[in-house]
Formats: sequence, structure tokens, C-alpha cells
Amino acid sequence: MKQKGLRIFFFILAILLGAGAGMAFGWLFMPASAPKNADLPQLRADYKTDLALMVAETYAREKDLYAALDRLARIEPDDPYSLLVNAVNYAQGVGYQESDVNLIKALIDAIDPAAYRDWSERQGNHGQQ
Repeated sequence: MKQKGLRIFFFILAILLGAGAGMAFGWLFMPASAPKNADLPQLRADYKTDLALMVAETYAREKDLYAALDRLARIEPDDPYSLLVNAVNYAQGVGYQESDVNLIKALIDAIDPAAYRDWSERQGNHGQQ
């Protein structure tokens, strides 16, 4: 019986030493690091939709269309308007709350063509729409 207890002790000790050595190796020689080339336009659709919703929430409070377009352009520099349309489609497809979808739609409705064209020209994105 004493022999069995000693075996279990050494077995548990070996597991703990192995786990400790593995964690020490990972932390000391192969530490995790954030990606160096990760840009907002490379995000998946779900993250882009969440960011578009955050911009729409901010727009609902501030009512600053140009600031909202600037924020959206950081996520989708080529066409922030399409980002909103894609965000609504994605949000409806995965079951976002209707109030959240309505916030994004309200931002879409607030973007009139003249204001978008003016913003686009200020950004140097001639020909966008």
C-alpha cells in the first residue's frame, strides 16, 4: 500500500513539473505577442459590425456626421457607407437586437449624398459614393 502511495505522489509530481516547465518555457522563450500587421480593415464581419454599431451609438449622442464618417473610414477606408449596409445585413442575419439594428439604420439615413460627397472630397476619396 505504501508503494502505491509513493507511485501516485511521483506521478503527480511529474505532471506538475512538466506543466511548470512547459509554462516557464512558453513565458521565457516563446512569449505571446500581439500581431504587428493587424489593421481594422482586416477584421472579421462580426467585429466590423460591432464597431459600426459603436459608431452609430456615438452618432446618436453627438449628431456629428463627419466625425462618424471619419470613424467609419478607419474601419473601412474605401467605402464607409457600404460598411454600414453590410453591418445592417450581418446584424439582422445573426439576430442583433432590433434597437441596435435601428441605430445603424438611423446613421445610414442621416448620410445624405451631398454630405457624403463633401466628406469624401475632404478625405481625398474622389469618385466614392
